[in-house]
Amino acid sequence: MQAPSGQVPCSYHPNVMTGLRCNRCSKPICPQDAVRTPVGLRCPDCAGVRSLPTIRTQGDVLLKAIGAGILVALVVAVLWRFIPDWGFYLSLAMGFGVVEAMAYVSRNKRGKDLMVGAMLIITGGFILSRVLLAQRYGIPMELINQMSEPVARALQLRAMPDLIYVALAYLIAWVRFR
Repeated sequence: MQAPSGQVPCSYHPNVMTGLRCNRCSKPICPQDAVRTPVGLRCPDCAGVRSLPTIRTQGDVLLKAIGAGILVALVVAVLWRFIPDWGFYLSLAMGFGVVEAMAYVSRNKRGKDLMVGAMLIITGGFILSRVLLAQRYGIPMELINQMSEPVARALQLRAMPDLIYVALAYLIAWVRFR
């Protein structure tokens, strides 16, 4: 089959014949690769089309990031023991603190491994904060397992606010590492 005159192979898909060219570098591009810009069609290179890199974090970097996240979660959980009425602010500190510490140590890498690690650390931090609150109020673990109303009130386990606090911290981790 003879290609119509003026058609050449696409730079990105050599088996596709095209008559389109990038209006900046004149590289042949097929409609699949053409990027519409305010000044016309361009190739992906000239249009600056790039996606955010999400590569698997190296093991040693991941361990350091997890260590930093755990350290922040421990600090926030201990603070929660002493100022339990600041639940909203401490949940923000838990979310942003863990996530940003992990991002800093991993040099702002992104990925599911960091996201899952952050969410697990945040979960552990919230559980530890409740254990420390129980210790503060002298509530033995047996009573915590029974979860009577006075125990739940002492530990400030109000279903809706606590779920919102945890969800907020998870959302921070999800947005930062996606």
